[in-house]
Amino acid sequence: MDKKNYWVIALMVALAVGLLAAVTLLRPSGGQNGEIVVTVDGAEYARVPLGQKQTLTVTQEDGSVNVIEISERGAVMASSTCHNQLCVQMGEVTLDNWETRPNQQFIICLPNRVSVELVVKE
Repeated sequence: MDKKNYWVIALMVALAVGLLAAVTLLRPSGGQNGEIVVTVDGAEYARVPLGQKQTLTVTQEDGSVNVIEISERGAVMASSTCHNQLCVQMGEVTLDNWETRPNQQFIICLPNRVSVELVVKE
């Protein structure tokens, strides 16, 4: 390869690095861009803006319990009394991963009828 080809490759690498840096730096910060909505048996139980770090414990009359941890970036079902634990295994839903998760912005506990939704504000 001659010098001209090296300059073209170097320019392309520099543009790629610059684009990656711009996307990373311009990504919206948590706390102002969403909220967590917890629903129990179809009724809204709690609505918490991101940035208010807290733990919600949902205890129902039948004895079922779900513990939801809310952070600055999202939420996770920390524990549940359901038999299959799929809701706990769903992991955390955040502003960074909600578009690529299999369940997108939801964490759902079907046996206990509890859902956690990340509502993203544009």
